[in-house]
Amino acid sequence: MVICGTDLFSSLLPYVHILSSSSTSTYCCQCLNVSNDLKRCSKCRQISYCSISCQRQDWIYHKYECEHLHTITNEYDLTRLFLRLILRYKNDHGIESSSTKRCLTDLKTHDNEIRNDRRRYTTFQLIYQQLKQWNIFDQLDETLIFQHFCRLVINTLTIHDTIDLKPIGYGLYFDATIYNHSCFPTCHTIFNGKYLSIRTLSDQLTDEWTINYIDLLEPYQTRQEFLRENYYFTCQCKRCLKNDPNEFILLEKIHLTEQQMDKSIDKLDYLNAYELSKNLSEYYDQLLPYYHAYVSLHHVKHLKLELLLAETLSYLILQSTMKNTCQRVQISMGERHPLTEETKKLCEEYRLEMAIKQKQIN
Repeated sequence: MVICGTDLFSSLLPYVHILSSSSTSTYCCQCLNVSNDLKRCSKCRQISYCSISCQRQDWIYHKYECEHLHTITNEYDLTRLFLRLILRYKNDHGIESSSTKRCLTDLKTHDNEIRNDRRRYTTFQLIYQQLKQWNIFDQLDETLIFQHFCRLVINTLTIHDTIDLKPIGYGLYFDATIYNHSCFPTCHTIFNGKYLSIRTLSDQLTDEWTINYIDLLEPYQTRQEFLRENYYFTCQCKRCLKNDPNEFILLEKIHLTEQQMDKSIDKLDYLNAYELSKNLSEYYDQLLPYYHAYVSLHHVKHLKLELLLAETLSYLILQSTMKNTCQRVQISMGERHPLTEETKKLCEEYRLEMAIKQKQIN
């Protein structure tokens, strides 16, 4: 029996990865950690690093793209990721030391579907011609290059920020490719910089461990269309087979309430935001796995609102929220994950503040 919150894989490193072009002002392009002291590459001025160490680690790839980055007009991120895949493949032939012994050629290609997919095949041709001009491929056969492109676009994961879970980059993790998709997954992907862990969301017996490839807060039709267009299959998970007509209404409520809550916070109307947050918690519980990262992040936000309203709330309510949130986040993200540590720190600071106030009263 597997206990909920178990690491099936822990601290996996990507075979190749990149920071998305929209995140370069905040994160290091190598370790993918937030930094307030980023240093731009002196030549291209487009890539930034938090340290000399990170710059040196990335130089084995960046030296081939540095002088060309300004010429990329389309598919900037995918071009850079594919460049790294080809360069590493030329060095180790797609064989990576891992617990599952998976290698690049083990990954699905869906090459027939992609060849017949006008959008995807046009993208391949564009990137192929671009990298060919950079003399990247040497003697590699075009058919093999195309198959590696297919493996990359089918199996790459979106890397999310450690704390707020927003997308910041892309990575190919061989061990993660053994997991199929579900719109009600039994596992979830947890990132800490470029490191990936896959953690269980349930301790119930299951026929298969699954993760979600897509946003779970999209309606049935949108999810199915995206999966068909990008992964070439129709999802038949229990959520999709049920296809509850009330789910669309619930999703509309979630998106509207999220917007209203964010507006209330921007206006410093924390009481209204708090009430909306309670509604969101109920909505999420109807739709998402209890310990999913997205739900846990919301409960941390809810805790922050309670702490802002501490003087108007019962101390027993606050104590209960702090205890439950810390427990939930630790099971969801892991004991040493930065979001878990941030949550514990919030609670410790509040308790210390209360102790100081009580001491002053006495």
